[in-house]
Amino acid sequence: MKRILVYLLAAAMLLTCLALVSCTGETTNPDQPGGTNATENNGPTLDGMIDCYIEFSGTSYTTTDTSAVKVDGSALTIIKPGTYDLSGTLDNGQIIVEVTKADRVTLILNNFTGSNSSSAVIWVKSADKVYLEVKTGTTNTLTDGSAYVFANPADTKPNACIYAADDLSIKGHGTLIVNGNYNNGIGCKNDLSINNVKLTVNAVNNALKGNNSVTIKGDAEVLVEGAEDAIKADSLDEGKGYVTVTENAKVTVHCDDDGLQATQNITITTGATVTTYAKGNSVNCDGILTIDEGCLIENAVDGATEAAQ
Repeated sequence: MKRILVYLLAAAMLLTCLALVSCTGETTNPDQPGGTNATENNGPTLDGMIDCYIEFSGTSYTTTDTSAVKVDGSALTIIKPGTYDLSGTLDNGQIIVEVTKADRVTLILNNFTGSNSSSAVIWVKSADKVYLEVKTGTTNTLTDGSAYVFANPADTKPNACIYAADDLSIKGHGTLIVNGNYNNGIGCKNDLSINNVKLTVNAVNNALKGNNSVTIKGDAEVLVEGAEDAIKADSLDEGKGYVTVTENAKVTVHCDDDGLQATQNITITTGATVTTYAKGNSVNCDGILTIDEGCLIENAVDGATEAAQ
């Protein structure tokens, strides 16, 4: 009798463990029925446990939570707050975040490659804040096309390969490459923060544009390969319109106009380094410049580079 009870107890414990770790994938694309998604490494992220895995394969994908997303043509829209792991390759598609203004979403880029020939690859339409977490040891590439198609001809947004209508924070210890062939590389209506990540941006217009602010911090390594103004914040509101490079961040910009441009203030603190190869000004700000000694390295390219005073 004791032996039977032991067996029953062991079986119950095994079923409990399986329930805790299992996660069944469900296909959300009718062209690819019966798909499942692997759930390895589903440990805690910087923002907690992963709520949903989405694995892309060309124009199809699988997800572990069909209730968290909806599909409209080639666009996949995330409609629930939480943490999403994105992996695989998305060909000529779009990821949209559309949750309430009180909700936050984390998108983990896990060896993810995405392209869109006629719009942004990632478009945050609505949220309180969205985090792009670049997973350690991974390389992720996003590329848009040179001409956008808008549902309403009067629309002007999105206008960047990654565009957020709210706050956007890009963090992690992986590599992210952004190719903005239409206008901006990464654009944000409010505050844009870059923390720790290794980021390379190519753009037709601005590489990094935060309307209210751009902050680069931690151990971030940012390389702007080509742009007009490399890093820009242009709000005229009090307490906004600033660019800050701080902590151990390293920024290198190659651009056809200004390296760092802000309406209110530009700050580069000890420990951080900004190296500019600018055809315009290394820094351009009508407000306050706070640049610690040795933090700004200027290199004139095809034109005069104006030193910060």
